[in-house]
Amino acid sequence: MSVPASDAELVAGVAQGSEEALRALFDRHGAAVTALARRMLGDRQEAEEILQDTFLRLHRNAHAFDERRAGLRTYLFAIARNLCLSRLRARSSRPRRAEGSDPHDAAFAAAVGHDDDPMPGVLVRGALASLAEDERLLLEAAFYGGYSHSDLAELHALPLGTVKSRLRRALARLRAHLEGNPS
Repeated sequence: MSVPASDAELVAGVAQGSEEALRALFDRHGAAVTALARRMLGDRQEAEEILQDTFLRLHRNAHAFDERRAGLRTYLFAIARNLCLSRLRARSSRPRRAEGSDPHDAAFAAAVGHDDDPMPGVLVRGALASLAEDERLLLEAAFYGGYSHSDLAELHALPLGTVKSRLRRALARLRAHLEGNPS
């Protein structure tokens, strides 16, 4: 029985031109990237295009990936999120809620929790649940919805400084919770 290669080993393989390594990473992380894009864009076909573009960028820039800066899933999510935001800006609209994209829905959870190890998803869900509802909603709108701080201030009828403070506080609490230092 062979031990599966780590993400870092597979990315190194991609940097050397290995199609098998790219395929393994696609199988490992593709569903989660698609779920994120579908949630942001509200469209299955656009989400699949974002998935392809995300892995194309990984293929082109595998040599620049540094696992000390972020895990591969975080890196892929950042690429996908930026591509989604560009698409949202290009169509001059705000995200539409995809049918069945409720993060508490079993299908969404299955797509995001595609890893063999469910603990990261459990930890993140626990960390998000530990936030005050107003902070969690702002954080989700900023990340998944692609709303700017100014947009959030307008939507929630809050001063811009309050939105920025709540987001900063929410991120700090998430980090502390995930590092095992909940306040």
